[in-house]
Amino acid sequence: MTESKQPPVSGATVVATDAGAPPPVQAAPSTPVPTDDLVGTVLADRYRILKRLGEGGMGTVYLAEHTTIRKKLAVKVLAPEYAQKSDLVDRFLQEARAASMISQENVVEITDFDASGGVVFFVMEFLEGEDLSDTVKREGPLPWARVKPIMLQICRALQAAHDRGIIHRDMKPENCYRIKRGKNEDFIKVLDFGIAKVTGDEGGDKGLTRTGMIFGTPEYMSPEQARGERPDHRVDVYAVGVIMYELLTGRVPFTADTFMGILTKHMFEPPPAPTSVNPNADITPEIEAIILKALQKDKELRFQSMDEMAAAIEAVGTGAGPVDVVSENIARPSDGRTEFVGGAASAAIPVGQTGTGEFEVSRSSNRKWVFGGLAAVAVLAIGGFVVANMGGDDGPPVEANDAPAPEPSTPTPPPSPDPQPVQPEPVPTEPTPTVKALDPAKEKVRFKILTPGVDADILDARDLGIYGKTNDPNGVEFEKSEDELKLILRAPGYEDLELSIVPDRDKTYKRRLKKRRTPRPGKKKKGKKQSTVVKPVPLPKTPKKDPKPDKPKPKKVHHTSSDLKDPFGGG
Repeated sequence: MTESKQPPVSGATVVATDAGAPPPVQAAPSTPVPTDDLVGTVLADRYRILKRLGEGGMGTVYLAEHTTIRKKLAVKVLAPEYAQKSDLVDRFLQEARAASMISQENVVEITDFDASGGVVFFVMEFLEGEDLSDTVKREGPLPWARVKPIMLQICRALQAAHDRGIIHRDMKPENCYRIKRGKNEDFIKVLDFGIAKVTGDEGGDKGLTRTGMIFGTPEYMSPEQARGERPDHRVDVYAVGVIMYELLTGRVPFTADTFMGILTKHMFEPPPAPTSVNPNADITPEIEAIILKALQKDKELRFQSMDEMAAAIEAVGTGAGPVDVVSENIARPSDGRTEFVGGAASAAIPVGQTGTGEFEVSRSSNRKWVFGGLAAVAVLAIGGFVVANMGGDDGPPVEANDAPAPEPSTPTPPPSPDPQPVQPEPVPTEPTPTVKALDPAKEKVRFKILTPGVDADILDARDLGIYGKTNDPNGVEFEKSEDELKLILRAPGYEDLELSIVPDRDKTYKRRLKKRRTPRPGKKKKGKKQSTVVKPVPLPKTPKKDPKPDKPKPKKVHHTSSDLKDPFGGG
């Protein structure tokens, strides 16, 4: 057993309270007991402080002994400068309240909390071991045989929390404590519910958390957390995917010099495949698919529960095959870069405040920085890009053919008595594609290409050979290769869609086809409504003697520039 190390003290930012929690604890009296060193003192007449174990952003952790039963415990004490503020007291005790609601062996046990006598503290089980972050730093990437039981324990702990309506929101290796229990050297305890979200009656939140705030550690934050959206349990699924990635490869998928740089990558960049980061790691296609599915940008495409992720982990090596990972279209911001001066990680950013917002951030080492409204401006810059590209439509564009026709200067000749019917131009027919022949000697991969609402042919862009149909539940085979292959998805009545793939492993793609616009004959295109003016027909005048013949009026010539293009037509 390695030297005992205290569980990480929360570097948490803002903590949510909710319905069902005890009433708010009042701030400690104005003459608190000095807490800069509590060694030798007895708290609440029953917890004798033995030694200091470590410090964090909001307080200190001590080793204590129950004066009656002599049991060793860990006591987490709120820093005295915070103990005078009731809102910070509530935030501190939220960790105890959230964890104490979960009865599961892999969740740290909270046994007591108190705010009397001038000291605000809570009591938890004393753990001897180390967190997973230190394990990876010391041992490097871990083999799958060891990672599998660790991940299953984490999944079970979080599923128990989710069943009680509690979202952790700050899952990372530092909050997964590894201890020895019996013969199990890797028994996991999930810690630090300091910024946990207790779902339910939002009225019980008391303003400690709200939509538009960012919580967590950037390296493990989901895209929706980075955008400041209201979280649900699937943010924990994403974070656990990052933890699994790190345990197997020795590094996280996204790094940058600034916390905003990391958040941007979570929102807009696909994670590099774990096998490309560490080709020598024990990562099979089944394992890699689990990681990449947990890291899908769209939360609807991830595992929808920790139980579902645990089932996929259990199925590795049973012949069940890889889980589906959908290739996502990720809209990126423009090339204009927003620079943020200063380093950071776990953040609470009030999106919508451009000059006065304040938030706290903490890296894995639990150091803490406080920044002002600059980061809020940076978040708004990204959010503004999305809004600017989603709205602001002033109506359909007016094409050149939609402009009102000029009035003719000469009378329109009467129509011929027997007009000949106009024969429609023949529609060119597409050549029938031939089935693509695959080399039986080459290794194959299987793709599932989904086009909701329509079945399309999957064609090779080079020779229009057909591989198969979209929406095939069994998928379509391709020759395995590291080279890019261009495909065309074609269906009657729909526009062709080009798709570039690299057939290096089994994959799933999802695309939507656009219907082809066909103007109806005899109907004008919609445009701006034009007012119609009916002019009175003048009576003929009596001609004068020897009238001078009228000079013919020159016809108006309308010039149309060949450089004029419809900016919306793509031509």
